[in-house]
Amino acid sequence: MDRRKFTGAVAGGVLAMPGSSIEAAVAAAEQDGLRFLLRVRLVVLAAVALWLITNYTPLRLALGLFTVGAFALSGVVQYQLGRRWGRPVFWAGAFTVFEVVFLVTVVLAPFTFPDDWPPQMQLRLVTVFYLFIYVAGTVLSYSPSLVVWTGALTAVAWGVGHHIMLRLPGTVTVHGPLIGTPGLSPTGSLAVYLDPRFVSDAAWRTQTVLLLLLTLVLAAAVARSRSLLRRQVADHLARANLARYFSPNVVDVLASAGPAGTAARHQRVAVLFADVRGFTRISESIGAARTMAFLQGFHERVTRVTFEHGGTLEKYIGDAVMATFGTPSSGPDDASRALRCALALAAETSRWSAERVARGELPVEIGIGAHYGEAVVGSIGDGQRLDYLVIGDTVNVTSRLERLTRELDAQIVVTDELVTRVRAEGMAADGLLHRFALRGEVRVAGRSQPVTVWTVEREPPSARRLA
Repeated sequence: MDRRKFTGAVAGGVLAMPGSSIEAAVAAAEQDGLRFLLRVRLVVLAAVALWLITNYTPLRLALGLFTVGAFALSGVVQYQLGRRWGRPVFWAGAFTVFEVVFLVTVVLAPFTFPDDWPPQMQLRLVTVFYLFIYVAGTVLSYSPSLVVWTGALTAVAWGVGHHIMLRLPGTVTVHGPLIGTPGLSPTGSLAVYLDPRFVSDAAWRTQTVLLLLLTLVLAAAVARSRSLLRRQVADHLARANLARYFSPNVVDVLASAGPAGTAARHQRVAVLFADVRGFTRISESIGAARTMAFLQGFHERVTRVTFEHGGTLEKYIGDAVMATFGTPSSGPDDASRALRCALALAAETSRWSAERVARGELPVEIGIGAHYGEAVVGSIGDGQRLDYLVIGDTVNVTSRLERLTRELDAQIVVTDELVTRVRAEGMAADGLLHRFALRGEVRVAGRSQPVTVWTVEREPPSARRLA
């Protein structure tokens, strides 16, 4: 039978998905993060502007509002460039250069101080925390590289600003801790510290180390978040891929199964084959595009009905389909569900055929074969790719039963083993079997012994093509 592509994920719990799909999700998360960062920035800047208006003199207010406006404009421009030209993290990183230099300049600018206050006094204020807040905000970008870039750039800019302050005329400094400096008494150390022109080299080193540590912690947090996102996206895509073939109640089993859960084993399963009769005639009369649409309609109906009965789609081969019941794990009513599915497929096809006839199209008939028996079920492959297989005599017999529907002029052909199992399951067997008639023994290719079968008579289409 055809094989389904799994990843070392079924053996380890996660399906391998195309890298492009996962990276696209991460890129989308970065874009969303930058958009969210812009919104947060604008809200924070609005709050800062309100605070400035209510607390500062006109000169400091003007400088503050100019700073707020510059950061707001920078955020909007870099976001729009990222949307239009792509690479949003690149644009954010490029504008970070301007923003960091501008922010350090504003923090150290003496413009708003009285004339008799030395510029070194700026280092005594808590304005350094603006830098920490700015770096912390980049965590919303969902980009570890942007966090590291911003933190490193801020540390360098702050070091340059500190060096400029040290070179100003009249600067007083002590290299190393102020307390315990040779030649300075405690009183002398206090006098140096209280000097308005004192610049603490130790304080700068402490601030820089703390800034870099904050950067590393934030970058690690963002990197972990991205890793978790990749795993979540891989799991989501894996389950979506599994859902194409398996009913929802077994998707979780396969997605989370360990190696033991998918190891090859002998297992009793119910197998169903269905095939469109006269498909060649239909396809020749409607052309390639409509043939594909026809197959799409057939596959959609088979998928829906199979999943409604807890079955697993094993493969499509053009106009034929194979489904199993009792995979990946056996249930108490596998045979009954297979029989119900066969009857439901026949009924669904009859409705579809009537709709087609009403539109002036050719009617549709299908042949269905079903059997219950032992098969080999499990996965095969390496750590990067696993194929899930259901193989064995039970599968081969079922395939040939479907072909027998033409010879027996039947719509459904099932084996006595399936009927016996349905009765053993006790799932309203009489209600399920009332349409089936015992046809006796038939010869099946590849079998030395005849097979006893039950059938549901074929119901010929009541109408042919109207136009």
